[in-house]
Amino acid sequence: MRKAVFIPVLLFFYIGGSAQQVVNLEEGKPYLYNGLEYSYYISNESSKEVKGEDYERYEVNLVVTNTSGCLKLIPFKSGWTGSTSSEDDVMIAEFNCTNANGKRLTSKKGTLSAKPWYSSVRVPDETTKDKYKTINAQVGYALRNGQTVTNKIVVIVPKGERPKVNCRIIYLPEVQ
Repeated sequence: MRKAVFIPVLLFFYIGGSAQQVVNLEEGKPYLYNGLEYSYYISNESSKEVKGEDYERYEVNLVVTNTSGCLKLIPFKSGWTGSTSSEDDVMIAEFNCTNANGKRLTSKKGTLSAKPWYSSVRVPDETTKDKYKTINAQVGYALRNGQTVTNKIVVIVPKGERPKVNCRIIYLPEVQ
């Protein structure tokens, strides 16, 4: 009986501890978390009529800036097979516009990803025994100190409203 109660409680705490953080953002006010600033700003706005209804159209710029004073390195996940087709390996933030309707081929959300990080690595030389050669290899993904990654999305919201944006912060491990 104790196992039947203990396992669901343990599962509840594991799921809660591994969930990503979601933060409501205000336009032009960055949210600082773990040395990264998450923000958005509107670069263009106009009014549109879509099938007889009036809407506001906004171009929203999504921004993540590394202000930590150090490199934010995202190593490959364990069990990595060499395929880079999955964008989840590099995604650092997902922005959602909660009042966007997605009409007229517009967005409701956008993502930001870190760039590949390369480093010089010593590997054994196959041609000569007990010798090493240096090669340039990708060791993961990174955001350099002061680096900014951006993305632009176009959203349509109801007339008289401005975009309401929240951000799902993807976990970045601390490198000691």
